[in-house]
Amino acid sequence: MESTTPKSMETGRFPAQVRPSKPAGFFSRAEAFFIDLAILSGAQLVGIALTQSVIQFFQFEPVVAYVKTFMETSGYNLALGAVISTALVIGYYTFFWSLVGFTPGKVILGLKVVRMDGRNISLGRAILRFFAYWVSAIPFFLGFFWVLWDPKRRGWHDKIAGTQVLYIPKKLI
Repeated sequence: MESTTPKSMETGRFPAQVRPSKPAGFFSRAEAFFIDLAILSGAQLVGIALTQSVIQFFQFEPVVAYVKTFMETSGYNLALGAVISTALVIGYYTFFWSLVGFTPGKVILGLKVVRMDGRNISLGRAILRFFAYWVSAIPFFLGFFWVLWDPKRRGWHDKIAGTQVLYIPKKLI
């Protein structure tokens, strides 16, 4: 029985006859990033609304009031929110990059993050790529703008993680 799974999904590589070779440009990558940012923002708002609904439905107000009093007096409130938001953002990018090779924003624009040899990236490489975003961002986002000048359209985070972002045919997604 012949498999219905595309070769790219079975082996983590693109078939030679349809291997994408065109590196994604700065503007399509930026657009994908802003789509992902909107998705993350929406997810956080929905999460907050659901949490508040559960608290009200199960009448956890006394417990929440106690925890809130403790957190406000100890200064944990802001830190807890920052930790949860950071974990969500890191998890979003690393999960999608390592599992399927693209975030929802990238798939909408037909982009995929792969290793230099075309294979899917591992979770470790996805985490490295995420934290290398900071290297690209710190000097006035120069590492992201580097995509405009690099002949292979790779940002500093791509160079650090050994990745590239390519345009891919929709039939491979």
